Amino acid sequence: MADPTGTRQRPQTRAGAQLYGLLPAVYRDRDNASPEDTGDLAKFLDAAGLLLDQIRATLDQRLADAFPDNPPQGEACQSWLLPYFAQSLDVRLVSPEADGQRDEVAYAVRWRQRKGTLAVVEQIAQAVSQTEVEIQEGWRRVAMTARIGTPVLPAVAFGEPDVAPRTPAGFAAQPGLPAVTVDMRQTSGAMRIDDRSHPMARISRFGDQTVVWRQAHPRGAPCRPNSYQDVSLRTPDMRTASWREGHMHPRRILLYVPPWHGFFDPDWANRAVGDVQLSDLLPPDQPPVLEDVIVDGTLTVDVDDAVLRRCAVRELVVARAAAEETRVITAEDCLFQRVRVKHGTAQLVYCTVLEIAAFERVNASDCLFAGRLIIVGSDRQSCIRYSRIPPDAPLGKLRLYAGSGETNTRDLPVFNQTPVCESRDDRRVPGWEPSRFGQSGCGVLHPATPASIARGAEDGGEMGAYHHRHHRLREDAVLEKLHDYLPVGLEAVVIPDAHLHQIPPGETIIVDEDGS
Repeated sequence: MADPTGTRQRPQTRAGAQLYGLLPAVYRDRDNASPEDTGDLAKFLDAAGLLLDQIRATLDQRLADAFPDNPPQGEACQSWLLPYFAQSLDVRLVSPEADGQRDEVAYAVRWRQRKGTLAVVEQIAQAVSQTEVEIQEGWRRVAMTARIGTPVLPAVAFGEPDVAPRTPAGFAAQPGLPAVTVDMRQTSGAMRIDDRSHPMARISRFGDQTVVWRQAHPRGAPCRPNSYQDVSLRTPDMRTASWREGHMHPRRILLYVPPWHGFFDPDWANRAVGDVQLSDLLPPDQPPVLEDVIVDGTLTVDVDDAVLRRCAVRELVVARAAAEETRVITAEDCLFQRVRVKHGTAQLVYCTVLEIAAFERVNASDCLFAGRLIIVGSDRQSCIRYSRIPPDAPLGKLRLYAGSGETNTRDLPVFNQTPVCESRDDRRVPGWEPSRFGQSGCGVLHPATPASIARGAEDGGEMGAYHHRHHRLREDAVLEKLHDYLPVGLEAVVIPDAHLHQIPPGETIIVDEDGS
């Protein structure tokens, strides 16, 4: 008999659906034969299926706990077991991410067998940081005087055609020649190819795509200087290595990493545009907790004791009437451009406010107030600890937690920047400006940020909204891990490179007039 209501009651659990499907069709039809029948048989099998699913999940997790790796699908080993596996293999875990620690354990033997090779250095850097890393050897970037009689690899070893004319101009295009002056007739940069067997082929991930590429015209003028695509030779840089200097040195290993997107990943889909109320974004009959949402507008809190977790909001407004000691909003790991809490107490933990933060009373821990901080409360003092506060903050209304010493800082934060073009005297002049709300990298700390902010949280991590993503801790963990795998005397340097977000262009084929 057909279902008169148009909807058939079916089990929601995996095992319950399997049991329901094994029954003869006559029993399934009777279970939904009339409006009075509410699928009691399906509900009964669903109850049994719930227990069977829990038993199955326990067995699957028990099996996964025996393999400390990152499986392509299915359950992974629980993170609390990783220190025990590491102790049995004598592995020192340094990655702040559970996936990175699994790779440290899973590849420990392989890395030791190939210790000191460039391939292992790249694998370790990518596993510990859980991001793409491109590597250059510093000694290859150092200018050296060519000596007569020194053999030079043929051009075919670099995937280039042999030099046809045996003239000075022709030999200038030889990719194996250690020439310092670049060949201005050609441009050097990454080129996407399809041939994985090419002598200079490399495989990298750009976003969510895996690309095969090679360095085109190594002795040409670099298209993107100071990036992973720049292989031009320079004089040795004797300065102490940092993210911006000291790279061209025989004792350096250069690790180019893409800057972190932050909340505004290009593939992020859970986004609300415009002015909204918090109650409109909450599931029905659920606690007032909003998680992992971007609001590109004004978010008005119209519920009591609201909680925001891992959210990015252009402007947060709490205007509901409340006593000064009443907690009206709790935010954890959130990014705001502006915050206005007119009444009550706001509690912020690991949050970043880019511009104005105005409260009647606030209790903040491990937060970053980059703009103005306004406190309008009169009686009760606000408490701020392990945070960055602006120099003009109303200290008379703040109780700054000191503990064993000063835990707050007034140092100026430096955020990731976006390339822009400014109009000056009818000319377009390239420049840089901090990423705005909604742009990739907004609120992400730049490597030039003082250590008092980048490592100023209570647990030694970074202050602000990206504390839970461990941006700076990942970079530190890579350098710490490589100490055990690099040859004595070599030093690794992490260099942010925005060009790793862009897929290299494909090969350009030039067709002559005769069609050849």
